[in-house]
Amino acid sequence: MNPFLLITVLIGTQLSLSDGLILPVLAAKHGQGSFLLAYAVIKLIFILPILQAELVAGRIYRASPFELSFLALNKRIAAFLLALLMIALVFVLSTNLFNTAWALIFSIDGVNGDLLSLRPLDQNLYWFEQSQNTDRIMSFVMAQGIFLMLLGGLAWRGIISVFQFFIPLCLAFIFFCVPQISELLMNLQYPRLHWGDWLVAISHAITSSLAGLLVWYVIGTKVADKLPTGRAIITVQLFDVLFGLSLMSISYQWIGSLDTGSVDVGTVFRTLMVSLAEQDAVPVQTMMWLILLPIVGLLSSVPLLLILTQKLGTFIRHWLLALTMIAVVILSGAMVFSNGVYSPLVWYGQSIYDVVQALGQGLIVPLITGGVSFWVGWVMRPNTVLRQINPHGGIRYFLWRITLRFVVPVLLGVIFARTTLTLTAITATQALTVSLLVLVVVRLFSWVKHRAIFPTHD
Repeated sequence: MNPFLLITVLIGTQLSLSDGLILPVLAAKHGQGSFLLAYAVIKLIFILPILQAELVAGRIYRASPFELSFLALNKRIAAFLLALLMIALVFVLSTNLFNTAWALIFSIDGVNGDLLSLRPLDQNLYWFEQSQNTDRIMSFVMAQGIFLMLLGGLAWRGIISVFQFFIPLCLAFIFFCVPQISELLMNLQYPRLHWGDWLVAISHAITSSLAGLLVWYVIGTKVADKLPTGRAIITVQLFDVLFGLSLMSISYQWIGSLDTGSVDVGTVFRTLMVSLAEQDAVPVQTMMWLILLPIVGLLSSVPLLLILTQKLGTFIRHWLLALTMIAVVILSGAMVFSNGVYSPLVWYGQSIYDVVQALGQGLIVPLITGGVSFWVGWVMRPNTVLRQINPHGGIRYFLWRITLRFVVPVLLGVIFARTTLTLTAITATQALTVSLLVLVVVRLFSWVKHRAIFPTHD
């Protein structure tokens, strides 16, 4: 795989709807320009070691997670890891299909002019009608499922062809938005960030990349040993940050003057309708945003197909792909039909969508990514890893290894703990207290066992 193709594929794995639908709202609520700087720093520094670790593992073992787990581990453990990976894949794809269905709805209606000159009451009625129109949303969900199943049948070559066609389009969009990005950054405020703002920046920077991290291991199996990857990863991260800023340079002008309320994928769409209330025609920039957003949604699901197109038998691969997409469409359908305000399908007041997204990107994917990082950072021989990262050693390798061993587990642990608390009725104080009590009880039991029951003699 040549460097250009490698960068193209890796960029495709980092595209997500979160930069278009969530990042603008988070920036408006948590520090504007300071939040974006924190987000960019985390993307460029703390995500890089994880991405490099995924590629290193793939290049060294030359096997997919499917194959490696059954070759190197106990069959029961391998089956558990495989099930965990498949659950993560289904959860992430389900949220992608749900979000992209909404992006397609607003894209079609916006391009057709149906969102123009809607008064506040009309806007509320439109939003309510679309939420209740489950047939329309499900039609887009099922269309995506069929598209992904057909594309997955083409395996590696078909998926790469999609990246080669659409990534240059995204690059052209970034160049078009450079003046708007500069204007955005100059007009934003740069206040001091509080700990809560940093926590949100860390969480979003990592979770917006974690879905792509599921497939970097697979891409690594196709990368030559002598092909340098460090600069490619930095290039990919820069592209990801610039693309997010490009989308923001258009959508932030809708959000900046409004009360953002709660952070959800509908906030940007609601502010979009408000921005078009006094318009006779959709502005060119808004039109580009409306067209590009569903494309990004579709592209964000494509890389995950690489997990399902491994060196398995053709019959097994096709059945695995079909069954996975059926499960994805069913779960997305559950999100669609539970999207109403009075839906009985809730978990501690949260919708099925919020629960599935939290379980996938907040619990299971960090667990898998943390496992790969632990394996590369602590289990694999340092000299083997060194030859893949930097044959001459030096400070860069030292910093990379320190970050992978200590910083990355802490960051992933913070996301894991934060998500766990949001899915339960337990507060952070209660969780900390219980953890300390458990540690004290374990320590006391160990002390009593060794000193009282089985005393030792010096």
